[in-house]
Amino acid sequence: MAGISFIETPRGWIKHKVTKSGQVTTELKWNPDFAPMLNQNHNRAQVFMDSEVLRTSNKFAPVVTSMLVKSGILGTEAGTGEVAWIAPYAWRQYHLVNRKTTQNINPDGGPYWFERAWAVNGERIKASTKAFIVRGL
Repeated sequence: MAGISFIETPRGWIKHKVTKSGQVTTELKWNPDFAPMLNQNHNRAQVFMDSEVLRTSNKFAPVVTSMLVKSGILGTEAGTGEVAWIAPYAWRQYHLVNRKTTQNINPDGGPYWFERAWAVNGERIKASTKAFIVRGL
């Protein structure tokens, strides 16, 4: 049974050929524009996720002068997959400060703000990032 099968998608194409003698050859060719497009969409999704993590985490950060929150905005390069609060006192606020002993004006603010924000918003962030990826492709 001789024949050629050809399947084409936006990602590339595949050609499957069977000769009369039964020899099978298959050729796969990727669309050269597909990888950059895929990477661009996933990079945009990473920017979206980083921004959402920062936004939701800052709602749980202690606020006295709002400089800690601003240091998170300044210290985070969206798209890298890393969110960082760079104020000199951020580590201490994150790990050591008891919310009852600070002058915190944020009722939800306190230590371990990322973990607490992720517990509340993590599934929603993952779902919205997945939806962002699907829409982007």
